[in-house]
Amino acid sequence: MRHTPLWMSGSILAATALVLAVFYGLPDKPQASPELIRVEGGSFLAGNFQVAWRAPDGQISTAWTGTQALDTLPPYPVTVSAFAIMKTEASNRLYDRFLAQTQRAPRWQPQKNDALHPADMPYHEAQAFCIWLGQQQGLAMRLPTEAEWEYAARSRGLATPWATDNGQWQPGRNLPEQGVASSGQLRHEIASFPPNPLGIQDMANGLYEWVIADPERDPTNERIFKGGSDTSHSPFETIPTRGSTPALSEELIQTLPHLERLRKQAQGAVYMANATARCVATAKTGDGIGTPPRPMPALPVAFDQASVQSAATPDTPDDTP
Repeated sequence: MRHTPLWMSGSILAATALVLAVFYGLPDKPQASPELIRVEGGSFLAGNFQVAWRAPDGQISTAWTGTQALDTLPPYPVTVSAFAIMKTEASNRLYDRFLAQTQRAPRWQPQKNDALHPADMPYHEAQAFCIWLGQQQGLAMRLPTEAEWEYAARSRGLATPWATDNGQWQPGRNLPEQGVASSGQLRHEIASFPPNPLGIQDMANGLYEWVIADPERDPTNERIFKGGSDTSHSPFETIPTRGSTPALSEELIQTLPHLERLRKQAQGAVYMANATARCVATAKTGDGIGTPPRPMPALPVAFDQASVQSAATPDTPDDTP
């Protein structure tokens, strides 16, 4: 009887293990926990606000940041307690890990091991994702409120129209070039562009981001999302702008193949909007949660109207938010 040499047996076993690892899409190293940015609490006017805009001819005038054509809330005072927020949006890899560990149905054609792109997820799973992520880190985590999201996007309430490094809309430098994702290409990788002054990335691009609706203000059958998206890439989507979406119809869920995994959900419980999760955790003095914020830079005297293609027009009445 012929026996396989021990060294050859070991090689065969190693090769088999490698093939199985590739076949099942096993990660080659543990998924690191998302970095959190600490946001100290404070008071500010949430909702729409005014800034100075510089026209191409150099003339400066004041106008509302949010346009009348899109949904924005009028200015309202709010005090926000300290919290820590994810530096980037949830990745596909982290989302697939959540689905597997919580024994949820896998996505249709999931992007295995893709840690480079944000994960599109329905609202109810974004909520569950944040709870699960907090359990992994020993924190109580959840989706942000709309006021918390705006406070972080505006680097603790600064009057900046967009959550970019300088508050300006500059495609190709601090935002994607227009039309890249809509042309059928993959959206940009996570953290491809400079963070806002607080150190948070992709709040003006990537995917929209789910926030907790206000039951005293928002309809109970709608969910709210904020930010910008590579697929729309519109300068009209300033920080005060908000999107809302109703629940998907039962007919739509039963028809589309990629929604098959959600067909067991209760009717009227599935909300989708090309949006993802950016979770927050409550922070307290001295708890050490989150990366300390960076020094705040000086804001521009005026924001370039030419770069927004008249996203906010100077002749907007100053008394109309």
